[in-house]
Amino acid sequence: MALVQTRMATSRLTSTWRRHLGTSLRCFSSVRDSMSLLSTQMVDHVAVVRFLSPEGQFSWGTRVWEHRLNPSLIKQVHDALDQAEECGAQALLLAGEGRFFCNGMDLQYISANMSQAMAIQTDAEKLMRRVLTLGMPTVAALNGHTAAGGAMLALAFDKRLMTAESQSVFFIPGIDLGLAYSTGMTELMKAKMPLAMWNDVLCMGKRFQSEELLKHGVVEARPPAADLFDSAMELATSLKSKGKDEKTRDTLHKIKGNLYKDAAATLGFQVQDMGYATATFSATGRPQK
Repeated sequence: MALVQTRMATSRLTSTWRRHLGTSLRCFSSVRDSMSLLSTQMVDHVAVVRFLSPEGQFSWGTRVWEHRLNPSLIKQVHDALDQAEECGAQALLLAGEGRFFCNGMDLQYISANMSQAMAIQTDAEKLMRRVLTLGMPTVAALNGHTAAGGAMLALAFDKRLMTAESQSVFFIPGIDLGLAYSTGMTELMKAKMPLAMWNDVLCMGKRFQSEELLKHGVVEARPPAADLFDSAMELATSLKSKGKDEKTRDTLHKIKGNLYKDAAATLGFQVQDMGYATATFSATGRPQK
């Protein structure tokens, strides 16, 4: 996979969190190269994962900084979750970078590899299920556009914060892309959004900004962009007692499995063809005009 050279991401950790880095990073690899789509750190027992936002595009045309769900990103997120579990992390924070948190499935990759469509769909759903039932508190910092499969990934987290900046939107445009979301994805969305949102989100593809999401309880807070990461880190740190040891993490995993049993039972298991071959998205993975 041809990636442009990834620039080194600049951490915006406050001095409070920097004090912990000397001892906590030993558990995580901090190596970043041209293939790195994310970075991982352990900060005061919180596993911090950041989607990186380098310029350029993949060989199949998708802009890297959209953080779309393709085999490379899915694998690297799983690797980060493996590290978090192996290191005994007590909470997990996933933070976006740049204009996008995650812009959904990598439709350009799928269009170029249609024979892999079901496998990619299955892998994306398995990742959502893993996050949904992960045995530690999870927080997502939604820095920018959060769309389609990216919105579903965000919903899989226990808690979400979204930037107050008005240009950042949350939406699930299956109706505009000609894609009928699977049973598992639908159950995930139903589990994490109030009934009043279901029709607008799933059927109408309505775009939501953080203020309305806060009113519906989909996000916990809407800090300014400059404060988003620190606010999310504070929330993740406050939840560490619910992932404090192996027994507590195992208990939390079982509780989530029961709480979200319909989504957990279908994500990655009852995978339908959503209609990629006959969909109405353009060559750039957007609704056709």
